[in-house]
Parts: sequence; C-alpha cells; structure tokens
Amino acid sequence: MMEKLFDEYRGLSDKKIRPHEPKSEQFLKAFKELLDKKNNWTFLLPLKLTLEACTHCGTCAEACPVYIGSEREKIYSPVYRADILRRIYKKHFTFSGKIFGRLIGAKEINEQDVNALAEAAYRCTICRRCVLACPFGLDNGLVMREARKILAELNIVPDELKEEGVENQIMYGSAPKIPYEALMNILDFVKSEIEENRKNINVEVPVDKVGAKYLIINNAGDYLSFLDTIRGIVEIMNYVNEDWTFNSSRTGVFDNVNYGLFYSDKDMVRVIKAHLETFKKLKPEYVVIGECGHAYDVLGHLMKDLIPPEERPFKVIHIVELYDKLLREGKLKLDKNKNTKPVTFHDSCKIGRCGGIYEEPRRVITASCKDFREMYPNRELNYCCGGGGGFALMSKYNFLDFRMKTYGKLKVQQVKDTGSSTLITICANCKRQFLDMVSYYNLNINVSGLSEIVANALVY
Repeated sequence: MMEKLFDEYRGLSDKKIRPHEPKSEQFLKAFKELLDKKNNWTFLLPLKLTLEACTHCGTCAEACPVYIGSEREKIYSPVYRADILRRIYKKHFTFSGKIFGRLIGAKEINEQDVNALAEAAYRCTICRRCVLACPFGLDNGLVMREARKILAELNIVPDELKEEGVENQIMYGSAPKIPYEALMNILDFVKSEIEENRKNINVEVPVDKVGAKYLIINNAGDYLSFLDTIRGIVEIMNYVNEDWTFNSSRTGVFDNVNYGLFYSDKDMVRVIKAHLETFKKLKPEYVVIGECGHAYDVLGHLMKDLIPPEERPFKVIHIVELYDKLLREGKLKLDKNKNTKPVTFHDSCKIGRCGGIYEEPRRVITASCKDFREMYPNRELNYCCGGGGGFALMSKYNFLDFRMKTYGKLKVQQVKDTGSSTLITICANCKRQFLDMVSYYNLNINVSGLSEIVANALVY
C-alpha cells in the first residue's frame, strides 16, 4: 500500500515520485529555468500573471468539474492546487515573498510540498474551464501544466505518457507500437468488411501515398480499440471520391497523438518534429487530424507558435471540419432516418474550448441523426469528461476510481439527463474515458465516434 501524498488516490508510483529522496533543490533549479523567458517564452506571461494576480475569490472552483464532481472537496479547487506552486514561487522568486514570507502567502519549499504537488498536478485535466470563470482571465489549469513541466525535469512523469507514449511513438511510429504488418492487416479487414456490407462497391485504402490532397492521421488507439471509427473514415472518403491517404510507420509517425503536451514542451516539440518529418515525405495539401483532441490542439494551434511557416507548407484541419466542408459542398448525401435512436454529443475540451469547433459537429450530427439531444451545459461550458490531460491512459493503482468518482460521476449524470442511447464524441481519449464510465457504472449507452455515425447515414 503506497502512502498518502495529496489525497487517498495515487496516479504515480513511489518509484517515480521517490517520496523519501531529497528533491527540493533540483525542483527550485527547474522552476528557475521555467521562469526564464528564453526557456519558456510561450507560456511565461500567463503563468506569472496567474501566480501573482490571483485574489483567491474562488470563482474558478464552481467551474471546475473535479471540484463539483467531488462534492466540492476543498483540495480539488483550482486555487488550492495552484497554491502549492504559488506559495513556493512567492517565497523563492519574488522580492516581497523573501522579505514578508507567510504574511503574503509565501512558503519555504519542503519535500512534502514536492511530493504532494506531483500528485496534485495529476488531478487537473487542464480542461481550461476555470479560465472562462475567472474575472481576470487567469489560468490555474496552466499552472498545473507548468508544474508538470518542472516535475518532468525531475523525471516525475507517468509511464503512460512518457515511456509508453512519447518514446514509443518516436521509436515505433505509434504509442501502442503497432507493427506495419499488423496495421496493413487491420486495414485489409476494414476494406473487406465494408465491401461485404456494401455490395457492388470496391473500396480503396491508400497508405503512404505521396502528394495526396488529404493525409488523414489517426490516433493509433482507434486502430486497436475504436475500429468502427476507422471503418467510417474509409467508407466516407471512398464515398466522396476524394484524393486521400493514411500513412504507416514506413513513412514515420502514423499516430497523431502528442503526449508531450501534457507534461513537457521539450517532448512536445520532439513529437512535432517527428510529425513534420513524416509530412515532409508525404507532401499533403491538408493534414487531417482524425478523431483526437490533443493532437488537434498541438498540430492545429500550438505548432503555429513554435514552427516557422516555411516548415509547415500544409493546412491542418480536424476531420469534423472536413466532414462539415464535404456536407456543405453537397458531396455527403445523408439520410438521418438511418440513425433514429436518440444521440447526444460531448464537446471535447481541446477541440471545443481550446479549438473553437462547436457548430461543425452539430451540423453533421443533425444531418446524420433523427433525434439529436444537447447535454447541458454544452459548447465552451461543457464539463470535461475526465479523460483529458493524459488521464484516459492512467488506470494504475486506484487512479481509475478517482477518474470515475469525480469527473466521471458528474459526466455520467449529464449524459443520463439527455435520455440518449448513443454518446458521440470526436476525441479518442474522451471515447476511452466514456467506455470506462459505461463499464464502471454499468450504463446502457453506446459510445461512438462521429465517423461511423456519418458512414451509417450515407445514401447510396
């Protein structure tokens, strides 16, 4: 039984956190480097503003899904978690903190703080809902992400994100290490199944085609856990007869994820550069991000601030944007009577709140389904499902219980209130979290990507 560090849950092992090993000096060194504009020019200003300007009004707490889902436990307030880092910052990196100390909320660092912060940083999915509530636009979610970056310099990172995520992806082309032959067998099976279901149709599944208009790069987990989504993409792209391709490990990285986003700018950039090398070989006009949220956040947005335009001579869109475009151009003929059961839609944080994509999926769902029911709140105010921030991958120890009893509990009720039989979401991490919720709470609801819903509604 591992000891309690922040709450009764543990997301990281003692081997990772090393709770009895002195780390304070190394932590402060990494923190100091983080506060150097040269090292952190992208996030330094909002980080310092949030650390210095927070008035502890508590408004953000009522926007935080984990706080609400936990029945408002104080330790899950965004301010409470961020204050662990904020007190250290004020004491060690501000003049007033060094002089007045506890009078202004500053506190000398100790090993217990570092250990508690290691777990606290992985109680926040960085969904950014708190930013919308803050009257000053401060971002306590960002504080938790920056804390993760400091901890990463101490090699305190969940195995699921670094060793089993980033390192596998760069070395093998995908986080789950799918061999080339296995990928091709999967796609051959998809092709055969579509042709069997849709008589008199020849299906093509291009892979590693150079110069295609659309390169569709998927979350590799879809090939293993959500094959209906892959099947839907293949059927839709054959239906519209567009110039497109998937890619494989033979051309580089074929997994669109970037787990570096959750804990390290350095590893995030390593994965971005691996993606760019792949895109350079394939020369697409559009890089289409399959049903994944954080992949879209990185490649669709953050990459623009980190990589010069001449190194990314392609457009990046999410696949739901492509479906919406094809629908508006009249290339997708859909019959909503083919999907008659009630459906609802989950706005994934990285695609909605961080990416601004709200109406595109709703137009496509409305054209594909007869009974679409909104969950409330929705769009930018939708609650995080609890799969973000890398959480969907983390189930070791008793972390699954944490995910289910906080974020999961809140989200389950939100879905139940719609009375829907199918939950649609366009992010692989969200799908995985919802599947865990279905199992944990024994729910009678189907979890689906958007692609299979659209494919089922196609008019031949």
